[in-house]
Amino acid sequence: MASTSLLTYAAKVASVEQVYYSPVVTLPTTNEVLSSMYCVLAKVDTWINDVSPPSPTQDQKAVKNFLKNVFVAKLVTSNDISPVIPRVDWTLNKVYDAYADDVDMFALDPYGNQIYTFYVKNRYDQVFKCLSNNNGGPSLYEPYFEPGTYTTNNIYQNVDGYKWKYIFTVDLSSKVKFMDQYWIPVLVGQNTPNPIASSAGTGSLDVINVINGGSGYDPTTSVITLNITGDGSGANGVAVVANGAITDILMTSPGSNYTYANASIISANGSGAILSANTSSPIGGHGYDPVSDLGCMHVMISVEFNGSENQHIPTDITYHQIGLLINPTTNSLSPLSANGSIYNTSTGVIVAGGFGSFVNDELVFQGASLASATFIGTVLDFNTSSNELSLINITGTLTVNAPIFGNGSGTARTVLAYNEPDFVPLSGYLSYMENRSGITRSPDGIEQFKIVLGY
Repeated sequence: MASTSLLTYAAKVASVEQVYYSPVVTLPTTNEVLSSMYCVLAKVDTWINDVSPPSPTQDQKAVKNFLKNVFVAKLVTSNDISPVIPRVDWTLNKVYDAYADDVDMFALDPYGNQIYTFYVKNRYDQVFKCLSNNNGGPSLYEPYFEPGTYTTNNIYQNVDGYKWKYIFTVDLSSKVKFMDQYWIPVLVGQNTPNPIASSAGTGSLDVINVINGGSGYDPTTSVITLNITGDGSGANGVAVVANGAITDILMTSPGSNYTYANASIISANGSGAILSANTSSPIGGHGYDPVSDLGCMHVMISVEFNGSENQHIPTDITYHQIGLLINPTTNSLSPLSANGSIYNTSTGVIVAGGFGSFVNDELVFQGASLASATFIGTVLDFNTSSNELSLINITGTLTVNAPIFGNGSGTARTVLAYNEPDFVPLSGYLSYMENRSGITRSPDGIEQFKIVLGY
């Protein structure tokens, strides 16, 4: 038996919303954290070619090396996540695609780019959906939201024949955190497609497009009637006539519960007018659920690391890797997921005073030599005032009251005490890895990372 199947765009939309709503999952009865997501920073030693870092790989050796080099993990919350769509700024004289209910408006080309350009962002960060494009003409007037500029159905229309449906405005906080030259954050509401929860029901007819205006129509001698048929009800409109041709349909009511519709002109005089009513809205209406309405298939995770983050991160280091870690745990919470807002994942070592200083990125060891060492670690930071050595990428176990040597600096100090992190460095799912040229930290610096995941 033959069969065909399709994983629809709705599955991708659902995945985007699931990430947005559930970065942290808690058990309602006990408030225990069952699932969490962390943004992690790693690797202080440089690449062979730091200008052109190698592409990440996901073999187990690479994954383990990444996790062993993590030095901080910061919790990702819903405030750090937004669904995003490719940014399309309105451009003069560009031809935009008009929405149609019998076209896959979210289709992608072989390179993963959208085929149809059916929405725009204007200069005021307002997002509009194109419902009519004047039969493929260029857009000459930028749509914008202002009281009094809309028709009855809240559609912006100008003399270029375009009809734009206002969907939402990107607020300032979302713009700062999630918008860049490639992406627009999408407003997340409480709505999912639901035919009984909105006035549009299964679909409204916000526009009916004129494909051919015909000729000979004269409203002064004969009534011109818009005839709409379909499985919904309540849609109505008025035909606009100029020089004997139907030039536009002004919808006085979009109606509701249309999954399909047909439209025609009835008049005792005139002929040849052809209308298109393949414009029934998505379930719930245009803009009811912007995430599904615009085919959102990506989510942006935007996380900031600010200065020392209350002494959780050194500010005199350079690092080279960023990642997302799902469901890591801690020694105190295992097997439950970590729930702290931020973790310093390095091992702190208190050493005795002496001459010389350990150098960031160098290897330190205990034993007769590096080759026969019983302990090896990479220096994240050395505080010369407190004589505290922060280490990552550790192999072996430290011995107290024994010397530790810097392989590059030649420094030798005695280990007085050490404190292992509560965070379990190699726990969780490493779901995202990124190799970068060196990022240098500073006490007053803020690093903002925008990670876009596609589904």
